[in-house]
Amino acid sequence: MDSDFQMPLILDGAMGTALMMREIKAPLPLWSAAANYENFNEVVSIHKEYIKSGSNIITTNSFRSTPRTFRKAGYSKSDAIIKSEQSLILAIEAANIARKGRSVLVAGSLAPLEDCYEPSDFPGKNIAKDEYSHLINIFNHQAVDLLLFETMGNFQEIKTLLEIDINPNKKKWLSIVLKNENQILDGTDIIDVIRLAYNNSVDTLLINCSTIQNTLRAIPTIKRHWPGKWGVYPNLGEKMPTKDGYIDRKINDVDIAEQLMFAVNEGTSVLGACCGSTPDTINIITENLKNSRNR
Repeated sequence: MDSDFQMPLILDGAMGTALMMREIKAPLPLWSAAANYENFNEVVSIHKEYIKSGSNIITTNSFRSTPRTFRKAGYSKSDAIIKSEQSLILAIEAANIARKGRSVLVAGSLAPLEDCYEPSDFPGKNIAKDEYSHLINIFNHQAVDLLLFETMGNFQEIKTLLEIDINPNKKKWLSIVLKNENQILDGTDIIDVIRLAYNNSVDTLLINCSTIQNTLRAIPTIKRHWPGKWGVYPNLGEKMPTKDGYIDRKINDVDIAEQLMFAVNEGTSVLGACCGSTPDTINIITENLKNSRNR
């Protein structure tokens, strides 16, 4: 799938941050999901900005396009299914419009069913299997190149997701969020997650929305125990963001890009940034990468 792309692949940055910079509100629980039908052209435009900044992977704005989230927003069960599917399909359409005519991959984003930073809220295997199967079935029949299970911090949730069949023409990427350099948020050892990912045909293992410190410190463990491709896209906070994505003290784009060169030197296959990032962030990361190749 990525044989025509030079490594590392550059992943896009945050959608919610970019929307809010355009004064488009993204309140919980829907976060940025409503923007797919209320501000569709803006979503397309932000994708295009990331591509212009150097991204050759863009992520569908589907982080909260789930029936569960729309139920929380006050929709009835049937309306929640309809609205979430509308949001999801439009998210995929926006990404494909943005990449038209360009050598860019589209990653279908799937996030934890509940709050990303509260792994104890996982609703259980049976419920999760039903809800994720519904979403994956949609992705299986849409124009995405890979499925990105991102910001995953609960071992049982990861296990449930990886056991669901996906279209064999689409790659399976898993991105974990860290409690510290040795554990995901629920306290599970990273090595146990690596073993699970390997046994379930994960193509690329990533770390996302973790602090840059924990991200970089975890790389030696990933390299030692994971035989495949790996990548990183940390948030820009000195500490973890709040539930609504607010970052109290933010690391500037230049510093985050410079620190990410450690991952480049260690052989990362995918590079990007998460909460707090913008197309400017990705542009600086891309320029740093180009400069390192010309030295």
